[in-house]
Amino acid sequence: MRAMSVFLHDERAWVDFVLSKTALILASVVVIAAVYHFAVSMEHMDRQKELDMLSTELLSNIDKVGSSPYESNITYKFNAEHLSYLQGQQFEISISSEYVAIDTNIDGRSMISARTPAFRVYPYPPSILYNDLRSEYGTNGTIMEPISAEHKDIIGFLASRANEVSFDASEQFYIHKTFIYFADDINVEKIGYVLVYQ
Repeated sequence: MRAMSVFLHDERAWVDFVLSKTALILASVVVIAAVYHFAVSMEHMDRQKELDMLSTELLSNIDKVGSSPYESNITYKFNAEHLSYLQGQQFEISISSEYVAIDTNIDGRSMISARTPAFRVYPYPPSILYNDLRSEYGTNGTIMEPISAEHKDIIGFLASRANEVSFDASEQFYIHKTFIYFADDINVEKIGYVLVYQ
């Protein structure tokens, strides 16, 4: 009985009890913080997936027109209203001869999705293309007025002229495939270009 009395009056067990409870509380805080951080990073990944989906959708329309063996036209309307995380966001769309990029700011952080087109892109309307060709080569490159130059020279010239162009996401896009005709001593050949403009 005396052993039981000594055990009941021993105050040292409280220190162990308080320390173990404190350790459990700290461990719980760490676990909750990790779960919160994981949820935030998953939301960021979902936003990036939706942004990638938008850039892929625009690029697939450009590539669809580019893959046509004939001159073709389509119109495309950028729409993010069906998305869960990016509804109501402002988008900056940039197109050059080398890439299609969509940029947005979410909570002060910039998110960007860029894709490379499979076909030659010139981010201007046909009138600018033909004026550029006429100013450089003296003809506009149509079947009636082929250019007397090597195709590498024409591609290099247009690549140097095709700067990044910003597009208004609320306006309709016009995607047009055209051909530039060039002649050597014997044959008339053509180069396909996809024009993207508003």
